Amino acid sequence: MKRALVLSMVLTAAVPALADEFPNGLSPDGIGDVKIGMPVDKVELLLRDKLGYNQFISRGCSTLTTKKLEPSGLSVMIESKFLTRINVDYFGKSAIPETIKTTTGVGLGSTEADVMKAYPGARVKANPSDPTWHTIIADAPDHTKGIVFETNGKTVKSMRAGAYPAIAYPNGCD
Repeated sequence: MKRALVLSMVLTAAVPALADEFPNGLSPDGIGDVKIGMPVDKVELLLRDKLGYNQFISRGCSTLTTKKLEPSGLSVMIESKFLTRINVDYFGKSAIPETIKTTTGVGLGSTEADVMKAYPGARVKANPSDPTWHTIIADAPDHTKGIVFETNGKTVKSMRAGAYPAIAYPNGCD
């Protein structure tokens, strides 16, 4: 019982510590010092974590997470050895990983109204998989990058930031 309690305390403490590494939040340019367009080896160095990228799988595109990133809902997309997208998602768990937010304070569980207030001019589209869900797209001023929010029609369920065309892919590398 003591072991389980200690393990639970360690795992709980790990989530805020990861968010502390990214105090400025998620933006179209990346998260913290991890920037879109960086080579995978530099991303691993900054994250202090090995991603296990394999350039020979899926046309050189992989969406990856690690034991360190997963509790905060983070995963990354690497294409041809470069970071093209950062995802924040539930990973099918019931608990909402609330530690990662955008630079404007939007995160998983935020309302659609919160997104629209934080990103004036964002476009709202029906989600192609489920018309009751919405895809909200907030482009960077130069339209080469952006943030995409997926909602259930009410609240943010996932978000992804990075470069086009990678952020336009609804299912990662597919």
